[in-house]
Amino acid sequence: MFKRMSVLVRRLDHDRSTFSRLWERHAAPVSQLPKVRGYIQNHVEEDFSPASPINADGFVELLWDRPEDMSDAFASPAARPMVEDEPGFLGHGSGYALRAAEPLREAMGGKLIVAALSEGAAASRAVEAAARGMNGLTELLHDQVVDLIAKPGMAPPQPVSDFFHLWFDDLSAARDAGRRLAESNTPRVRLGIYRVRTIRFV
Repeated sequence: MFKRMSVLVRRLDHDRSTFSRLWERHAAPVSQLPKVRGYIQNHVEEDFSPASPINADGFVELLWDRPEDMSDAFASPAARPMVEDEPGFLGHGSGYALRAAEPLREAMGGKLIVAALSEGAAASRAVEAAARGMNGLTELLHDQVVDLIAKPGMAPPQPVSDFFHLWFDDLSAARDAGRRLAESNTPRVRLGIYRVRTIRFV
């Protein structure tokens, strides 16, 4: 299977709640793309990372059987309503192709997404080790970025080397982990740490 992550940034004239409301509505045309196997929106609710390498108001997870299915879907007539709706809520979008894909998961308790920009595999492993030591962690998924996907008509993608999805027992555990992970920034790795609300549409 093939997974694509995207980082979305709201329009400058919108606050985060307006962005979230309009983005939820945007799920309708995205869900109609041919052969899409999974679609999750992760809405940013808290940001624990003043030194984040990226700006983010939302994270998209899209799952396909093959990269070619994604390319065909975005080139199909079914993609036109999606493209036409994007200027109404989206200021910038960055896409990322990932090394591997697993079934998508919603968050039942609390969830963090950590976007890392690191210098090499050792720095990424150190982030994962720190995350695994957090109290209340129930599951961890490490998505390694293999390619940036430019969005036509927008600035280049924001650089990210890894995404870490962290699921927790509850909201308080996720918040505590977000604050602790914020202390993990070093010259070799910069972290964007976000508590998210997930919605699964496909």
